[in-house]
Amino acid sequence: MADAQPVERYFSSGADRGSIIGNPLGEFLWGAGGMAHAWPANPGENQYTSVQNSSVPTLLIGGTLDFQTPAQNATKELLPHLSNGHQVILPGLGHVDDFDAYEPSASTQLLTTFYATGQVDTSRYTPNVVSFATPQSQAAIAKDILGFMIGFALLAVIWLVVLAIRIRRRGGTGRKTGAWIRSAGPIVFGLGGWFLGELLVLRFWPSRALPDQLLSVVSVAVPIWLGVYAGWVCTDTPKAMRAKGMIAAAVGAVVGAALGFHVTNGLIALITTIIGAAVVSNLSLLVLDIWIERAASRGTAPPAADLSETEHLEPALH
Repeated sequence: MADAQPVERYFSSGADRGSIIGNPLGEFLWGAGGMAHAWPANPGENQYTSVQNSSVPTLLIGGTLDFQTPAQNATKELLPHLSNGHQVILPGLGHVDDFDAYEPSASTQLLTTFYATGQVDTSRYTPNVVSFATPQSQAAIAKDILGFMIGFALLAVIWLVVLAIRIRRRGGTGRKTGAWIRSAGPIVFGLGGWFLGELLVLRFWPSRALPDQLLSVVSVAVPIWLGVYAGWVCTDTPKAMRAKGMIAAAVGAVVGAALGFHVTNGLIALITTIIGAAVVSNLSLLVLDIWIERAASRGTAPPAADLSETEHLEPALH
C-alpha cells in the first residue's frame, strides 16, 4: 500500500486530535492505523508516495465550499506538477454532488469544451450564493426541547399532587371529573412521566441507552397508574376497595405498558406504551367495579364508608 507511511504518520500524531466530531470514516477506512502494518508499502512503490510530474492536459475542478477535498490542496500540492494543468474553482459549490446538481448544462459545456479543445469555458456558470445564517441554532433548539420536556414533566407531577391533595381532603373525585381524568389524563401523565424518566437518566446515568424497556415501561406506567387510580376513587368508593383498586390499576398499567412497548419500534412505541398502560389500567378498574356491583347485589360488598369517613366528609360538603 503506497499510502502506508502517511497513514502511519497520521495516526501516530494523534489522528483527529483537536476535532470535536472526530474522523470516523478515516478510522474505518484505515482500520485506525492498523492497515499500514497489515499491508505495508513495498520498497518498489516509494516513487508513488509523492506526486509525479505530468504533461497530460488535466482539468482540476473544485468548489470554494468543498471541505472534503479543499481546492487549495490541489492548487498547492497537485497543480505545480501538471505542466499542462488547469484549475477551475466554482464559488459557492461543495463536493461532487454540488457539481453534478448545480447548473448541469454549465458543467456539461465545461467538460465537453475542455475534452474537445483543451480550453476552459465557465461562461455559463452563475455565482451560487450560500447563506450560513440559521434561523435557530442547535443550542437554541436543544434548549427549547429541554424546556418542553421539563414543562410537561412538571405539569404531570403538579396534576398528580393536586389529585392527591383533593383525595386527601375530600375523599375522592366526582364521577364526571374522574371519567375525564381517566380518559384524557394518561396523555399528560404518560408523556410527562417519560420525559421525567429520560431527564433523570440523562442527568445521572447518561451511559444508559434511552430506548431501554425498563425505563420506558416504568416511567410511563407509574404516573398513569397513579392518575387513573386518582380518577377512579370517588367519595363513595368503599375504603376496603381502595387498596384493591390501587393494586388493580398498578398491575394493569405495568402490563399494558409492557405490551404496548413491544407492539412497534422507535418513538411510536412511546405512543403505544401510553395507550396500553391507560387502556389496561382502566379495564382492570372496570372489572373491579363490576365485581363490586355484583357483590353489592348479593349483599356481600363492604360498607360504602364508615362513621369516621362520614364525619370527615361533612365539612367539605358544606
